[in-house]
Amino acid sequence: MSVRAEVSMTVPPGTPIEQITDGVLRRINKGAERGLALTLVGVPFDEGTLSGSGAVEPAVDIEEGAAIVYDTPYAVRLHEHPEYNFSKDSNPNAQGKWVENAMLNGKAEIGEIMRTEARRG
Repeated sequence: MSVRAEVSMTVPPGTPIEQITDGVLRRINKGAERGLALTLVGVPFDEGTLSGSGAVEPAVDIEEGAAIVYDTPYAVRLHEHPEYNFSKDSNPNAQGKWVENAMLNGKAEIGEIMRTEARRG
């Protein structure tokens, strides 16, 4: 699963491309960090191993982007099967597709974080 965003911007003449690239990477990574936090709402919880394995692989290239990763042997199986009967004891919001749902539900918030960072320079 991946979520892509298309961004357009106006750059003052004479701005070095490295400055632009560094700023865009910083904004992508900041958005991914918030995205990770939003995913915790729906992640199934038993002992905390799955939710504790969540991490952001930061963007080092604009084309590649950043990635939100849950690194347990069963993460993909749980994520890709929303039909499972997830226990709601520890997390009443537990669900499959928790990354996709969080990113779609939080896209306005993540976009605002990235816009705010862009305004800061």
